[in-house]
Amino acid sequence: MRIGFFLRDLKIEGVQVVALRLAKEFITLGHQCDFICLDAEKELEIGTDINIHVLNIPKEIKYKKIIKYAPIFSKWLYKEDLKHRFDVILCTHGDTINIVSVLDDPRIIIQQHSCDKTSYESKNYLKKIKYRLKLSKKVNKKHIICVSKGMAEFISSITSCYHSISTIYNPFDIQEIKKLAKQPLDTFFYDNEYICYIGRLAKEKRLELLINAYTLIDKNIKLFIVGDGCEEYKKRLLNLIDKLELNDRVFILPFYDNPFPIINKAQALILTSETEGFGNVLVEALICHTPIISVDCHSGPAEIMSGELKHYLVKEATPENIAHKINDLLLGDAKIDFEKTYPKYAATNIARKYIKLFINISK
Repeated sequence: MRIGFFLRDLKIEGVQVVALRLAKEFITLGHQCDFICLDAEKELEIGTDINIHVLNIPKEIKYKKIIKYAPIFSKWLYKEDLKHRFDVILCTHGDTINIVSVLDDPRIIIQQHSCDKTSYESKNYLKKIKYRLKLSKKVNKKHIICVSKGMAEFISSITSCYHSISTIYNPFDIQEIKKLAKQPLDTFFYDNEYICYIGRLAKEKRLELLINAYTLIDKNIKLFIVGDGCEEYKKRLLNLIDKLELNDRVFILPFYDNPFPIINKAQALILTSETEGFGNVLVEALICHTPIISVDCHSGPAEIMSGELKHYLVKEATPENIAHKINDLLLGDAKIDFEKTYPKYAATNIARKYIKLFINISK
C-alpha cells in the first residue's frame, strides 16, 4: 500500500510524533509512506524511508477559505496518483481536515486526535447547532478513526453524516521508550524527589489545579512542570507559584527532546487537563513504570486507567481530590503490575489494526 499522512508540518508535537511512529511501523510491514505537509517547518528527524512533500499552503486556515486551497491539494494528488496511486490518505490536523472536507474521495480518512466535548457543552443552543452543521460538513461521507472511544461516542452523538467511525488507540514504541528512559539526567533531577507534569503549557491543561493541589500534599517532595507553550499562561503560573511562596519547591522547566528519563525518575506523573484526545503521556509513564494520576476528563484517561489504575482517576477535579490521590499514592503501598498496562498500545499491534481497517474500507 501507499499510505499518505496529510499534516500541518513536522514539528515535535503529539500528532506528528504519532504519525511518525505509525509510518515507521507501516514501512516495517512492507508499505510505502508519504508525509504531505502544508509548509516546510520541520523539527522531527524523519529519515530517508519516508517521502516528504511540501504544498506551501498557509496554516491555521479558516474553514470559509478552504475552497481556495482544496484545488492545490487535488492537483498535487492527481499528479502523484499518475506516478503511484495512493491507497489511503490520513488527515490528521484541523487545517488538513478542513481542506479535504470539500473533496469526495473515499481514500481520504479523517484521523481525529482531539475531543471538543467540553467546548461543545458550554455553547448555547444556536452555537451547538452551528457546530453540528460544521462538523457534519467536515466528516460528510468520510471514514473517521478516533484515538479514543469517548471521542468516537461524542462525534456519533451529534452527527451521522460520516461513512464509518472506528477507534484505534495511539501507537507506542515500547522498547524505544524504555531505552530512552535509561539515558542520563541533569544532576538537578538526581538531587531531588519529585512528581511531575509533562506537556504543553496551555489553559486547558489546568495546571493551577495541580499547583493548588500540591500545597495540600503531605510528603516533602518537589513539583516539576516540564514543557513550553503559551507565555501568558506561563506567567500566570509563575505568579501563582510566587503568591503561594513555592519558588523553592515548584519549578517550571523547559521542554526536553527526551522527557522519558524525567518521567522515569518521577514518583508520579499527574494530569489535570480539562480535555484530552487520548493522553499519550499517561501511557508513556506506564511504560517507564511510573505511577499516574489523572482527572477523569472527556476522552482518553478513563480508557487508559482501567483495572487497578482506576483507583487513581480523580472523578471531580478539585485541588482537594487531586491532593488526596497524590497522598494516597505517595504515602500508601501501591503495587502496580505495569507490564500488564501497556502491551495493547504497542506500535506494531496498532499498525496492524490500521492496515486491517484500510483493507476493509477499500472493499
